[in-house]
Amino acid sequence: MKKQIFGSLALIAILVGLTAPTLAQETPILVWIDTTRQAAVDAYIAAHPENADLIEVEIVDRAEFPQKVLLFNNTGEGWPDVVFAEPEIIAAVADEQHDYPLDLTPYVSADILDGFADGANAPCMTPDGQLLCLRNDLAHAVLWYDAPLMEEFGYEVPTTWEEYTALGEQVAQEHPGYIIGAFGDDQGMSTYLWASSCPTGQLIDVSTVYINTADPTCTRAANMVDTLLANGTLAPLSPFDPAFVQLVTEGKLLMLPAASWYGEYIFGGAADSLYYQEANGRLGVAAPLRWNDAEVAWTGAQGGSSWAVSKHSTNPELAAEFVIFVTTADGYQGTAPTFPAYQPAATVWSQTLATNGVYATDPFPVLEESAPLIDPLWGNVRYSRAGAFNTVVIAGLQDGQTVAELMPAFQEQLANLAQTAGYTVVTSR
Repeated sequence: MKKQIFGSLALIAILVGLTAPTLAQETPILVWIDTTRQAAVDAYIAAHPENADLIEVEIVDRAEFPQKVLLFNNTGEGWPDVVFAEPEIIAAVADEQHDYPLDLTPYVSADILDGFADGANAPCMTPDGQLLCLRNDLAHAVLWYDAPLMEEFGYEVPTTWEEYTALGEQVAQEHPGYIIGAFGDDQGMSTYLWASSCPTGQLIDVSTVYINTADPTCTRAANMVDTLLANGTLAPLSPFDPAFVQLVTEGKLLMLPAASWYGEYIFGGAADSLYYQEANGRLGVAAPLRWNDAEVAWTGAQGGSSWAVSKHSTNPELAAEFVIFVTTADGYQGTAPTFPAYQPAATVWSQTLATNGVYATDPFPVLEESAPLIDPLWGNVRYSRAGAFNTVVIAGLQDGQTVAELMPAFQEQLANLAQTAGYTVVTSR
């Protein structure tokens, strides 16, 4: 009886010209993106016009993605086949409750993986070796500075955090009102605590996380920030706060540790740029700062998103093809505002930088050399460090406390969030 049923189904498939693989190939995929990534979809369709009718797009706030996955799991439908989101968000939907991302290992060749910058896809890897996403871009922090202003003041570009602190104290004395950084939102955590290897979520294994804000790597960063906030050279503002932008407009920004994408996207040297509205060879860039006792100048990151495919996709082959294209294609990545994670595309992207007159010198060598320096021990965890940082540290600063004084409360909040997310928390290694 079973043989007859299967034989009949096969005959029907032959008669109508449809086989199982063909059905999968003709199934549309739903892609969730932000507005900036529409260019990625357009580039894919231009390269693959035969699949134009198979790509459906929705502009979605990815911050809502984890909660929406739970809704889709309850209703049994609605999952996007592809989502653009930070690796932290992908990690948040990789637990048993959400169970969203597909292991891309069978779909991505070793040659393609080898083309990514060292460590680029580490945040997409699980401890047991699954590849849950592919990185779109890197957002490693470097040191941006006003080259002519540094020369006018006679200052050397610092290479260590100790030199950076000393320069801040010198600027406070010699040029009060000038600033060397910002500390008013969770980017402060990424810029200063991450670059110091402060353990706010180091993964020991899939269910154990190391959190210890009393570690010397945390206290040294906290003390440095407190020193610079106290003398006025570190602005207690978000880099996107209008008051901070006004300081930049007034020429008061001497330097800013910030992500690689700040060059094109924030400083810019164009009429629609947030900081510089004209290209005048003003913007310099230096390698990430290191601590004197650190063997490697590990740095933090501000963003650096990825593409993931759903386990529920009815056309995972097309979804994976799309993800591979948008992360590796020269035509798209080579002109994007962010540093491509895929090295051949990054080389093409370097030509985009070369045409931007905002830079004092070609920034690409520095950006390329520092791309592998994002501290891998920071860990992509299933809880929001950024939320905890803003709620505890930034709010506490506004109430007159210091970063050092707020570290115990930050520890407690992180530990509570980690335990709620199913982790066992350890405070020593």
